[in-house]
Amino acid sequence: MPAYVLTHEQVRTALVMTGIDVTMGSPLAALPEASRTLGPSDAAFKKMAEGHLVEAAGDGSWRVNTLVKAVLFTCAQPEEVLALRVMGPQQSGFAVCRRGPLLSECTVGAAGLLKLAFPLTRSSIVLMLTSALSGDRPEPEPTGFRFQGRADDAFVLSLLLNEARANSEGIAAGEIADRVAGAVENPALTLPFVLVAGAEPLLTLAGSRDAVDAAIGRLAMAGQARNEGGWLRPSAVALEALSSPPVAGFTVSRTLVGPDGPASQALEVARCGERNIVFRSLRHGGEQPLFEWSEVSRRQLRALVAATVMDERELAAMTSREAAPAPAPEPAAAPAVESIFCSNCGYAARPGQRFCRSCGTRLVEG
Repeated sequence: MPAYVLTHEQVRTALVMTGIDVTMGSPLAALPEASRTLGPSDAAFKKMAEGHLVEAAGDGSWRVNTLVKAVLFTCAQPEEVLALRVMGPQQSGFAVCRRGPLLSECTVGAAGLLKLAFPLTRSSIVLMLTSALSGDRPEPEPTGFRFQGRADDAFVLSLLLNEARANSEGIAAGEIADRVAGAVENPALTLPFVLVAGAEPLLTLAGSRDAVDAAIGRLAMAGQARNEGGWLRPSAVALEALSSPPVAGFTVSRTLVGPDGPASQALEVARCGERNIVFRSLRHGGEQPLFEWSEVSRRQLRALVAATVMDERELAAMTSREAAPAPAPEPAAAPAVESIFCSNCGYAARPGQRFCRSCGTRLVEG
């Protein structure tokens, strides 16, 4: 699979040579502007030629390699963008662009560098993602934790969980509104929710005690939170599933770039201890999106990631392959019988015969 790391000047030069414009939603829009385009005498241009990104034409001019041109067009004017962010000591990740059937990595990194890798398949993307959290570790007994509700309710539940890990008493009911307002200012707490839900639900919580009280009421009715003697705590099931802080994870977002602008959906995945926890938006028709926050098995995780990164046709093809029964093994072929031929007349004899039935010559078995 070809892979290139290019400077922003090299990318801008190739775009100018091909006449390709960068549209809204493209990762290339994050590249800094180049002060100039490169010429054949520049060392960076010569490296492009050595890597076969550009090639000399017969009239002495230069042109971009046909495949590279198709990849640049895919990345500059994508129909779909998959953004993948991996949790770790240093935040990392990559982006994949699709136009038509062509998929290419298009990751903008530090110092204006761009990584291009192609061609990719959606199956390889699913494998890369799930391998971040999967392995040979034994899976614990599932807790059955599953929350479905509004983004603001999920954020309040996360605050109760964070406090319960550090303080078994929980949060005093009279202090919950102030604690929520302070938590909204903490990027470490808000980032997972902003990536999936946007900032609006959290800003509403921070500015309204009534909104916080309503969220607590909905959580209590759903069995996700409880008030014990004026102290608010998460449910026992939620606390068991999320008792360990995240140690690994990733976020995958899928953006479809259409005539009306980009539309995105995201899946946040974390490994808490040995449990896989997902947070994702569901289809909705109300004022706020409906969200799901739950513990999943590795098999369920693979299915959720596939459902996020694949289109309906590809997903249907994958699931039909997985659901189809394994083909029955073909019967083993009978071992070939080595013939014995008479050295005098060439007659083919059966194994075990000592004399040729045609001419009577003694047979020699080799």
